[in-house]
Amino acid sequence: MVWPRRKIQLVASAAAPGIGGVRAILKGNQLEFTEVEPITGNLSHEFSERWMEKPFDAASISDSDQFSPVTELVYWPKKQNDDSWRDTILEQGIKQQSVQSLIHNILEDELILWVSEPTVLFNERPLLGHILKEAGFEPTILWPRADGRWECERRQGLHWLIPESWLVGLMEKSTLGRGTIGNKEEERTSWVVRDTRIDFYRSKDGQKFIGHLPRWPELNQEEMAAQCIAKCIDLGVSWLDIRLALSSIWKNITMVNNLRWNSHDFGWNAGACREELSSESIEHVEDWWAR
Repeated sequence: MVWPRRKIQLVASAAAPGIGGVRAILKGNQLEFTEVEPITGNLSHEFSERWMEKPFDAASISDSDQFSPVTELVYWPKKQNDDSWRDTILEQGIKQQSVQSLIHNILEDELILWVSEPTVLFNERPLLGHILKEAGFEPTILWPRADGRWECERRQGLHWLIPESWLVGLMEKSTLGRGTIGNKEEERTSWVVRDTRIDFYRSKDGQKFIGHLPRWPELNQEEMAAQCIAKCIDLGVSWLDIRLALSSIWKNITMVNNLRWNSHDFGWNAGACREELSSESIEHVEDWWAR
C-alpha cells in the first residue's frame, strides 16, 4: 500500500493574527493544504466518510471541484465552543496537531534571525535578506508585502529571516529553532551618520573603521537600513559583498575611497583628506586584488 501524499487541512479563522505568515510558510515549503473556518458545519461534509477506504479515481486528480482527502489536520490554538469534530477525525485515523506544533517542527533545525521592524524593502524583498542572498548565504525569508500579503522564499541556507512581530500572541520565539542570531550582546558593529555618508565601525576592535556608504536615499528608513547593514557585518558578510549588493542604489553617484589629489580641487571628494601626492617615484605597488 502506498501512503498518500501529505496534504494538510488548516482549520483557522481568516482573521487570526499571524495566519498570513502560516500560509506563506506552508506554500514556501511546498506543503499542499486547504483551509476552512473552524466551524463544525464547514467540516462535516469533508470528514463524513473514511476516505482511505474509498476507491482510487485517477480522473478526480484534475477535478478541482471534487474534494481531495487530507492526511493531516492543523488547527488554530484558540479553543472553540464545539470541538466535537476532532473526535470524528481521530476515529478516522487522521493526524492532527496545533499550528504551534507545525511551526516548531518546520523550524526545529533552523537558525533563526529575527528581523526588526519596520522592514526596509529592496527590490520588494527585505534589505537584510537581499544582502545575505547576494553574499551567498541563501537565507529563507518570511516577510509581509506592501499590500498586506505574506511571502516565504525558501532557500537552502541555514538562516531563516522572520519578522519579530509575526509570532506575537501565538508562541514564544525563544522556543523556535536550534538557535537564534543577532542578539544585542552579539552586536559588534556600530555606525555614525555624517553629512554626506554613513561610517561603519567594528566596536569590538576599539572602533576600527570598516568603510562608509552614501546617505540612504529614503531618510526615514536610514536608521533601519544601517542596522541591517551592521547585522550583515556581524554575521561575517564582507564589506565588498555589501557594497556590491547595494551598488545599484547609488549607481548615479560616483563613490571614491581613500583617494589623494595633487591638485587644488574644490569639488566634493568622499573619504579623501586632500593630501599632496609625493613627488618621489613609486618603488612598489601591492597587487591587492590578488589577496
